[in-house]
Amino acid sequence: MDSRGESRWEPLHADSQIRVRTAAARRIAMLTIEQIREGLAQPGKSQKGLAAAMGVDNSTISRLLAGKRPMRAHEIPVILGYLEAGSTAAGGRARAMPEIVQIGGDRFAMLPVYDDMVSAGPGLEAEDAPPSYRIAFRVDWLRRAARGNIGDLVVLTVDGDSMEPTLRQGDSVLVDMGQQRPGQKDGIYVIRTDGGLQVKRVAVNPTNGRISVISDNKDLYPTFSDIQPDAIHVIGRVIWLGRQVGM
Repeated sequence: MDSRGESRWEPLHADSQIRVRTAAARRIAMLTIEQIREGLAQPGKSQKGLAAAMGVDNSTISRLLAGKRPMRAHEIPVILGYLEAGSTAAGGRARAMPEIVQIGGDRFAMLPVYDDMVSAGPGLEAEDAPPSYRIAFRVDWLRRAARGNIGDLVVLTVDGDSMEPTLRQGDSVLVDMGQQRPGQKDGIYVIRTDGGLQVKRVAVNPTNGRISVISDNKDLYPTFSDIQPDAIHVIGRVIWLGRQVGM
C-alpha cells in the first residue's frame, strides 16, 4: 500500500508466495514456484515456451525455478497467462512458440509466420500446417505492443480487399491472441466464422454491449450491426501490419 491506500506492484523473491493485488479489481492471486513447475508439466507446456512468453532465455527460467532469481510482480500475469492458455493457434493447430535470440545487446523474438490467409472478404479456412518461416521482432517493442504474453503472437497474411485502404492483399498482420474481448478495446480483429478466418474492424456499442463487424471498404462490403458478443469467435487483435512496396 502507498500513502494514499492504493495497491501497487512489488517485486518479490522466488521462494515467497506471490500476492498480486490490483486496485481496480481487488483480486488476489497466489502463485508459488511449485505451481509453476506443475503447470509446466502439463501437455503442451514447457520451460522453453514460458521463456518465450516472458521474453527471457531458458537459463532465466531455470534460475527462477531453482529459487535463484527473483520473480517480479509484472511477470506474474504473463506466467499465469501462459500456464492457463490453450496450446493451439488461430487455425486450431499446435502453437509454435517463438524463439528468443540475442543479437548484440538486443533480444529478438522469432515469431511464427503462417501461410494461412485471413480473408478481407468472404472468408478462408485456415489449414493445419507448421509455420513457413519466422520474423524477428524486438522483445522490448513486443512487450509494449502486446498484452504481455509473447507466446500469443502469430503473423498471418491478408487476402481480399474488404479492409482497403487500411489492409491490402498480401499484407502481413501481427495478431495478439491474448486480446479476444473487443469490449475492452475496439480495433481490427481476426474472427472465425462459418466461412473460415476473416479480418474485420470490430466495434462495441457502449450502451448495450452489442457488436458491429465493419469492413473499411464500405462501398463494396456491408456492415453487420447489433450482433450478440457470443455470436462471433474472436481469434485475436491485429496490433501491427507489414507491407511490401513496389509490387
